[in-house]
Amino acid sequence: MRFLRTTLAAAALTLLTLATPSIASAQGSSADAMQARVDSIISVHGGEQTAWNEITWDNGDVIATLSAEPAASARSLSALAAGNCASGRYCAYSLLNYGGDRLTYSACPATNTSFSAIGTVRSISNNRASSTVRAYAGTTLKNTISSGSGASSTTGITRITCS
Repeated sequence: MRFLRTTLAAAALTLLTLATPSIASAQGSSADAMQARVDSIISVHGGEQTAWNEITWDNGDVIATLSAEPAASARSLSALAAGNCASGRYCAYSLLNYGGDRLTYSACPATNTSFSAIGTVRSISNNRASSTVRAYAGTTLKNTISSGSGASSTTGITRITCS
């Protein structure tokens, strides 16, 4: 019995040791993939990298925060609260329920209102104290979002404004 436990412990330790380089290598490739995304967006849209997954324009008035999660990953609804849009700002998200990549705006209206850095906008949050954010598809008004609220499921948004 003692021999069996010793053998199993040695096997577990060996597997852990062998798996460690793979884990480190997988984390490295994830960081490399994120850097490639950041570099690609900057090459097309300009901006300045301000964190490993963040690009800033207009002296911080517009910030893109790229999600490290795969677009198809499932997340709990509690993690999808509109609360991830900073106070005093309004945000556009690439996924439903305030998930995925995020554009954060502090200026009203922000100079850089193109969503192409994050692709399609599927949800919007307004965390400003007193303002209204309007979402348009072309010239058609799709949503009006009062302060402290959001639209967790929206499609066809081509621009947003605030007042």
